[in-house]
Amino acid sequence: MKVIFIAMLLIGSFEIVSGQSSIRSYDIDSVSSYVRFGVRYKSDYFYMGRADSAKAPYLTSSIGYYHKSGLFVSGSLSYLTADDNNRVDLYTLAAGYDYLGDKFIVGIAIDEYFFSDESYSVQAEMRTYLSGYLGYDFRTFMILTDASLGLSSNTDFFVGIELSRMFYTMRNRLIITPSVYTNFGTQQYYNEYYTQRSTTTGSGKDRKGHGPGSGSGNGGTGSTTIMNVEILESEKFQVLDYELGLQASYKLNRLRFSASAIVLFPVNPSTVVTDQATYEEDLDTGFLWTLGARYVLK
Repeated sequence: MKVIFIAMLLIGSFEIVSGQSSIRSYDIDSVSSYVRFGVRYKSDYFYMGRADSAKAPYLTSSIGYYHKSGLFVSGSLSYLTADDNNRVDLYTLAAGYDYLGDKFIVGIAIDEYFFSDESYSVQAEMRTYLSGYLGYDFRTFMILTDASLGLSSNTDFFVGIELSRMFYTMRNRLIITPSVYTNFGTQQYYNEYYTQRSTTTGSGKDRKGHGPGSGSGNGGTGSTTIMNVEILESEKFQVLDYELGLQASYKLNRLRFSASAIVLFPVNPSTVVTDQATYEEDLDTGFLWTLGARYVLK
């Protein structure tokens, strides 16, 4: 156990895709190649506004190499720190290209996910994530759009739109960024989570309280295990959630410390069909926060 945590502190942080902008680090002002190490703690795991009702806090570390041409490769390790579940729950590998201009940014990336067989993350059945983004800074605000494909047994399509504004203070060492983000997409990955994960690894295996999903389930108080679960119209493209975010980043030489908070408002609840009943899931407002630090080695 002690060795795992020491390794995390020595490696680095990687932002798991959770609906917020996937730009790697557009506030880096270096034009040279560099290696980045870091560590990040995330209070819960949400994806497109959804989460298992059992919290999934992650301590995540990563290392990445960023070439001055814009090409990059990175890898990460995420350790689940839940009370009754302590394990390495996720590995990721990523590669891509970023162009970071004064006003215009664009990039593409491919991410590979390797979740534990015991993982109850709502994204756990997704293996490959292909994404691209395009952003422009209008001075008064920045607009970012991203599009991505999530590959599991099926293929999901997602689109996100973000409005944000950077505020610089303390001689540009402190950056405070409020943002508003909207996710659109299909939910075949969510159907696979329900059918493959929620009744065997997550809170849904006992059907106590709310069950799987962020505040979802039939609200029953029994403990009957449900073996067959299906999400209707999971291939439908629709708004999935709205997010309000606030991030603070402080630069000290080659160190960068960050903190963020996100409030998520999921919409368009799914219709869930089980052996016992058909019901519409309850979607509750979600909240998560992160703390992180990274070091740039040039």
